[in-house]
Amino acid sequence: MLKLTSYNKNVNIGIVARANDNLAVIPKGAPESVEEDVKEVLDVDVVKVNLSGTSLIGAFLAMNNNGAVVSNIVMESEVEELRDAGLKVNIVDEKLNALGNLVIATDKGALAYSGLKTETIKAMERSLGCSVKAISSLGKYKTIGSLGIATTKGALFHPDVTDQELEIIEKALKVEVDIGTVNMGIGFVRTGLVANKNGALIGENTTGPEVFRIEEALGYL
Repeated sequence: MLKLTSYNKNVNIGIVARANDNLAVIPKGAPESVEEDVKEVLDVDVVKVNLSGTSLIGAFLAMNNNGAVVSNIVMESEVEELRDAGLKVNIVDEKLNALGNLVIATDKGALAYSGLKTETIKAMERSLGCSVKAISSLGKYKTIGSLGIATTKGALFHPDVTDQELEIIEKALKVEVDIGTVNMGIGFVRTGLVANKNGALIGENTTGPEVFRIEEALGYL
């Protein structure tokens, strides 16, 4: 199932939420309508929590079906709320704290910005249960995690990613990858999407052709 939506009139819904195939994480202040949409479209349980005292869930949290990782900017009490919801979370000592913007993962592999500590990469491999390939940039951007979104069925990435880079992504994530945009031409597709194998919540400014590309890339057709 797909649904066009927004979060308090903000179409960048991927910044404030994150999901795998079992659980979605949304801010404590999320409207009830948002929680209902997440449950219906993604077919998951929902936990409402803030990270580092903010609603920027998508920016701070990297996750797949095996587990999750956050930097130590996130408070221990917030991590405990995630763990109580059944999410296996590892905290890493990392100055580049917006890990959700720097990592993208499926259950079989992940890509991460090479500026992260070696210890952080190793911790991610333990937490996410897969190999993590470090890369300096994609499409000239260092924010690897904000450029794309991946599920167990496929992935969608920024149009600036080259054909050679697409091959690297497919080899690392072990899913087919396509390029596309959200919200009328925004290439940082993860900012406008929350998705899992069951469906996707999409920023409501996203056009029909963009939605069709999302459906194709993430395996909903």
